[in-house]
Amino acid sequence: MNNFSLPKDVRLRKRGQFLTLSKQGQKIHTGYFIAAVLNGTGKCNRIGITVSKKVGNAVARNRIKRIIREYYRHRKDSIPGTRDINIIGRKGLTTLSNRQIIEKLDKLFTKIAEKTYA
Repeated sequence: MNNFSLPKDVRLRKRGQFLTLSKQGQKIHTGYFIAAVLNGTGKCNRIGITVSKKVGNAVARNRIKRIIREYYRHRKDSIPGTRDINIIGRKGLTTLSNRQIIEKLDKLFTKIAEKTYA
């Protein structure tokens, strides 16, 4: 059961970490997501999730964040290496069903796993 948890050391939590990722990280664009990725210094992959007010109201934003968190929680071991990843949701996500969002995340995380980052 512990393998499926998402403890604090697996999440990006400080503003400085997000700023470093946005300035130095490589951007990966898909239709509904942007991922900023940078090789991490920790012992495991870390994830941060950003969904702005432009995407929708609080209920819609929280739904999207829950789906992304759950997706990552189940597939965090599929990404090789130690990387810091910030997933940014874009406009139009609220019109998609949960299954469609998961399909879009599959494409995004496949791109993340394939690339190498400096």
